[in-house]
Amino acid sequence: MNTDSTKAKRKFARITYASTPLGHVLEKMRGRYQADSDPDTLVVPYVIMCAAYLEAKLNDSLFHHTLSKYGEEVAGAYISLSLPKKLLIVVPVMTEGKYSINKRHFVYERLASLIRVRNSIAHAKAEFQELSPEHAEDAQLAAVPMLFLNEAQLQRRMQNMPVFDFTMGAAKTFSPLEYHEALEKFEKWFFQRCPDRLSKVAMVVHEEHGHWQPDSSQFVKILR
Repeated sequence: MNTDSTKAKRKFARITYASTPLGHVLEKMRGRYQADSDPDTLVVPYVIMCAAYLEAKLNDSLFHHTLSKYGEEVAGAYISLSLPKKLLIVVPVMTEGKYSINKRHFVYERLASLIRVRNSIAHAKAEFQELSPEHAEDAQLAAVPMLFLNEAQLQRRMQNMPVFDFTMGAAKTFSPLEYHEALEKFEKWFFQRCPDRLSKVAMVVHEEHGHWQPDSSQFVKILR
């Protein structure tokens, strides 16, 4: 047998997982955030990095699990779904329908919130608000320059100076550290235990009726 001709007919491929380098960057981000005495300006990049890692982890896991079963086209279709949908399907896909994610568990609640916050920041828009004349001065829209204000007016103006929110509301529901913790729990309780050691994990729900097989084949048809 001619080994050179055999090698020539073979196809080779390499898969590069994005979640690995992003995980290292995320650890660096946590160290910076915790060491900063005034970390408000780091909230947005930290949250965005958490969301980037979450999507990379879901993409890597779904692609790896489905590639050998359904091929590259279907695997690519899975990872082209929206991020909220990928979060919902990753558990049933990787457990062949035996489990689904527990939507009442704190890990899911934080990750779902993380996605919403990421979308809010990524698609930030200017805000328009009409004000009555009596509120215009408090909102710094009065035409009178500060130079001509008396002491009482100046004090009032300074007190009502708008404070710019460097966090853009990203830490209103959960802090970046809480989002990061949810990512770590997701890794520890699901990805590291999947598929055979999930029976005692509260983050997933066991599906009694095993309805995945027909649903799976139908879903693959839709994706194709």
